Amino acid sequence: MKAVIIICSLFALLFVSCDGMNDNIKEYLDRGEVAYIGRVDSAKTAGGINRIKLLWKINADPRIASCKIFWNDKQDSVSFPIDRGQIDKDGYLSHILEDMPEGTFIFNLYHVGVDNSLSISSEVEGAVYGDIYKSNLNPRKIRLVESLADKVNLYWEEGGNSSNVLFTYTNRAGEKKTIDIPVSETVTVIDDYVLGGEYSYKTIFLPEKDALDQFELDSPVDKFPTYYVGDGSLDDKFPGYPKFDRTTWKIADFSSEEPTGEGDNGHAALVIDNDPATFWHSEWSASTAQLPHHITIDMNAVKNIKCVTIAKRQANTDLKTAHVEVSTDNRSWEIVGKVEFEKTADPNAKTIVLGETKKARYMKLVITESHRSPSASISEIYALGTE
Repeated sequence: MKAVIIICSLFALLFVSCDGMNDNIKEYLDRGEVAYIGRVDSAKTAGGINRIKLLWKINADPRIASCKIFWNDKQDSVSFPIDRGQIDKDGYLSHILEDMPEGTFIFNLYHVGVDNSLSISSEVEGAVYGDIYKSNLNPRKIRLVESLADKVNLYWEEGGNSSNVLFTYTNRAGEKKTIDIPVSETVTVIDDYVLGGEYSYKTIFLPEKDALDQFELDSPVDKFPTYYVGDGSLDDKFPGYPKFDRTTWKIADFSSEEPTGEGDNGHAALVIDNDPATFWHSEWSASTAQLPHHITIDMNAVKNIKCVTIAKRQANTDLKTAHVEVSTDNRSWEIVGKVEFEKTADPNAKTIVLGETKKARYMKLVITESHRSPSASISEIYALGTE
């Protein structure tokens, strides 16, 4: 009998407990089934400069009339009607939020029904870019401008996080031309440039793959290498980079020189004597006459080099190809440019223009090819830059 009483008591407690549980959810049970309108689907963002685009897909639910977007913990919001005629080819609608502060935001998107009912929220994160982002960008740099007989080669430093470069110059037809240089390109060849002509470029940055806007950093206007005949003065062509005083320069090393000759020409020291009529010449005979030849100059102090000019022996056609190396210690060397002469007397000189100045105390001219191998001769070597 006691067992029966206990069992009945347990059943009574169970029914009481269930009845209390129903009381807790009774409000929701009384509502019946809720038919939410279609929610925002596949939401994504495209960041821009102080603005951001939100994109999402919308289903065929005819009750959807507008959209509402919240951000900043729902302190800020915007509402707008939906125009299904604006759906793009990929099935996305979009809306741009303007005048946004820079930063990363969490957005909550809702579809709103004709009766003002809300769909279930869809959450997406997005970034807005501005001055802080731009302040951490660096333009791509030209490491070297190499002048050859019929073209100029631009050697680029690594592009970092840039996307591409828009390079603008005036070609030989007098037309302003802009070429798009991808970040993967390390050498750009231009065969229709104007000698001494100006060029400029913009480095383009996309803060994200499908960014709404791009950032552009302008680099200073510069000039292509120029050929000229004369004493090597380029001061007027490269303002701000005067020709170095060579009175304290010395020859630190050479591979070959003609010890005697007409008017005592032939010595390596004559390439820095400021007299275009005198010249260095490789030795006519002996083992030192073989290519390549080199002359190393000690400028007596570290300088910032922008341009180097190599002037041939006047009315002579021997020199074909040479390059210039620089060093601060006469041990570690870096090639900064190359010149190539055709077998003609003019132009008498060519200039190597560095993409950016290089610190150097020592400068080495290396002659690798001659039109009358192995003979070679040089009249003068000049350099422009800052002390």
